[in-house]
Amino acid sequence: MSEAVKPSVLISEMSFREVKETWKALHQDPDSLQTLRPIIYDSWERSRQYQISPYAKSRFFSCTQEEFSRALEQSRHMVSCALPVMEKLLEYFQGTGFVVGLVDAGCVTLKAVGDPEALAWGRQANLSEGSVWTEEKVGTNAAALCMSLMRPVTICGYEHYCLYGIVSAACFCPLVDDGRLVGAFGMVAPYDKLTRHTLGMVFSSAMHIQSMMHLQRSSAYQKAVMDSMSDGLLAVDEHKRVTHFNHKCSAMLGIAEEAAIGSKLYNILSDSGDNQYFFSILAHNMPVTDEYVLLDTGREKIRCSLSCTPILGSSQGTVVILREYERVNQMVGKWLGRNAKMTFRDVIGQAPEFRKVVKAAQTAAASSSNVLLLGESGTGKDIIAQAMHNESYRRKKPFVAVNCAALPRELIASELFGYEEGAFTGAKKGGNVGKFELADQGTLFLDEIGDIPIDLQATLLRVLEEKCIQRLGGSKLVPVNVRIVAATNKNLSEEIEKNRFRRDLYYRLGVIKLVLPSLRQRRQDIPLLAEHFLTGICARFGREPMRFSGEAIELMQRYDWPGNVREMQNVIECLVQFSPTETIGDRLVSAYLSVSTPPPEPAAPEKGPRKLEELERERIRDCLSRRMTKEQIAVELGISRRTLYRHMKRYGLL
Repeated sequence: MSEAVKPSVLISEMSFREVKETWKALHQDPDSLQTLRPIIYDSWERSRQYQISPYAKSRFFSCTQEEFSRALEQSRHMVSCALPVMEKLLEYFQGTGFVVGLVDAGCVTLKAVGDPEALAWGRQANLSEGSVWTEEKVGTNAAALCMSLMRPVTICGYEHYCLYGIVSAACFCPLVDDGRLVGAFGMVAPYDKLTRHTLGMVFSSAMHIQSMMHLQRSSAYQKAVMDSMSDGLLAVDEHKRVTHFNHKCSAMLGIAEEAAIGSKLYNILSDSGDNQYFFSILAHNMPVTDEYVLLDTGREKIRCSLSCTPILGSSQGTVVILREYERVNQMVGKWLGRNAKMTFRDVIGQAPEFRKVVKAAQTAAASSSNVLLLGESGTGKDIIAQAMHNESYRRKKPFVAVNCAALPRELIASELFGYEEGAFTGAKKGGNVGKFELADQGTLFLDEIGDIPIDLQATLLRVLEEKCIQRLGGSKLVPVNVRIVAATNKNLSEEIEKNRFRRDLYYRLGVIKLVLPSLRQRRQDIPLLAEHFLTGICARFGREPMRFSGEAIELMQRYDWPGNVREMQNVIECLVQFSPTETIGDRLVSAYLSVSTPPPEPAAPEKGPRKLEELERERIRDCLSRRMTKEQIAVELGISRRTLYRHMKRYGLL
């Protein structure tokens, strides 16, 4: 502490008469002011400029009750940190006559604590809660001066500018929080009670309060961060006593934060067998990442994804993160783009036999029964599946699609049911979540179900009956609530007769069976579908709106479309790119579909029918003549660069 802040002479042995006479002499003899310490001299000069009466004897500045309440609220953080320190300090100074005070940055006394005798003396010295101690209003005093100088200050008896202050001595130290002056802390007593150790006690206590404010602010920040998390977070010490517990964890487990903090985790969770695996992880301080656990709170069982991180070695405790399993699956489904996008508004067609199937699908959407969609490839079974999901009560839950025909035989089980780490050679670290778990609470679309191996069909049947899955290499049963929509272009009745498909699985999947008609069975929908696809494809490629000639539509209606709607969409995409005019005529359609057409009208050679290869070659040549890059040409034609190179090589354009 600087010498400048200490009084030059301790006056504890002076009589009050001597103190008062010294004070009078200072005011009456300007030359004697030079004996004051520089900081006191400067303050007296300012007090004189403020035109403060040095002979004021009573408290003349106090807050209104409303102002005082507002000041307390604005300094709530400082007060909450200072009060425990003030009360502890008071225990040490009990019976000594000291009053412990706290003022805010505006010099308003927020708290004054002491024994009854000390507080009674303080009121006579104008020291009480709500009093204002700015230098502009009451002259030289320790609280205002320490904040002005931003350092500890002691003022004794006659050094006060006003007469009412000469009975006291005060030590104050400024309080700074987060780089900002927030107030001052100090001790006030009769002038003869001051000792050389008082300022040291005040300084130490002020530093403690500042540390408490920093710690409490850091703790509040930490708590805000924890509570902002969408996952449950808790921490336990080496005795498995809960030290941190955020809002999400409280909501997930149904346990109040106040009840959890300080309690042993074994006491706030049920002692059931479901929790033993979790307790074992904590007991052995095992690091775990995204492990599936079933927690029993005593009121309900909660499926969670668990991650545990030991703190600073095995004896310092563990941080635990709990994620709701359903939410994890929804997030993964969203990230992987597995949400259903199609609705029944996207289903195009007016043919009576088709509308009948669509109406049945809309009715079935409200049910939880499994659905089997039958029909040729390309009839839109995947669109109906998505539309049913979006019409069901599961529409806000995951929609996960699996093409059983596209998966290698040996990987189907791991894709559907998942696997644990080390389940087989090449298994990912940490294991993998299966499609059934990802689709939990939602819809699982099993496309090409007729291609699933016969040995896996028994496992699938058991999952559908028990509504639980077991990961490959794992031992825990994971309950799943999934609605199955399956689809196939195979005749499953024939597959059953040939022992390639289980009859019991067929009945389990086909609680509701819907047969989608082929495009040749609903030829009246061909013009409607053609216009729909043409509009969308032109917009996607940035082309001006195009149209089909009447002859082209008639030709398309005569075609059998073995690939159904999917084939039509691909054909129209090609026609859009290779049509030389905005009207797609029957000749171009005929060249692509190899369908016989009526003899064409006589036309100039350059406008006659051309093969698709000729159109394709001309289109590429035109792009090359415009000095377009290979990548730009591929985008222009709507094909990949690999396909472009193949065409250019075939046409001798490389």
